[in-house]
Amino acid sequence: ITNCSLSVLGYGQTGPMVQRGGYDSIAAAVSGLMHITGHEDGEPVRPGVAMTDLATGLYTYGAIMAGLLQRHKTGKGLHIDCNLLSSQVACLTHVAANYLNCKIEAKRWGTAHGTIVPYQAFKTKDGYIVVGAGNDQQFVTVCKILNLPEVSKDSRYKTNTLRVQNRKELIDILSARFSEKATMEWLQLFEGSGVPYGPINNMQQVFSDPQV
Repeated sequence: ITNCSLSVLGYGQTGPMVQRGGYDSIAAAVSGLMHITGHEDGEPVRPGVAMTDLATGLYTYGAIMAGLLQRHKTGKGLHIDCNLLSSQVACLTHVAANYLNCKIEAKRWGTAHGTIVPYQAFKTKDGYIVVGAGNDQQFVTVCKILNLPEVSKDSRYKTNTLRVQNRKELIDILSARFSEKATMEWLQLFEGSGVPYGPINNMQQVFSDPQV
């Protein structure tokens, strides 16, 4: 028999917190997810949907599938125990690895990325666009689209490491340029560029998007 127990208390079957009640937001707080979510200078923020609940369900599904495969191959069953806290801690991925391996404490970055610049949302005339320059060539392309070729040649921004070090100055320059055009204008300019980009959509825009 393959049996799965999904702990309604949120903390599993053992440990000092096993008797506490656990909802999505509580587990998001205890696991550190809220600590890394929100504006850089703002307060911790709850994600817009119940990510901890969703992650726990997906981990549970994967564990059950693995258990059924084991039963098929070996004839042996197993007991699977899934809970909110363990699932969300597992989702901390590189943030957890940075702390466990290098003792680097995490922080909130808003829409930005801690180690890639630029990779964030920029305010346009009528909304927001998210642009990610994951390598130096993509950064050159971004500067070309923004008609800022001199920025890509600036010694302060030649590599991603330098761009991270000089984040504020660079983001100020890019933000000023993005504010000059509407979101749709920027989308058209980035089309076919090879640079990952996309608008921040509301629900009406999401469900009218032909890709969706």
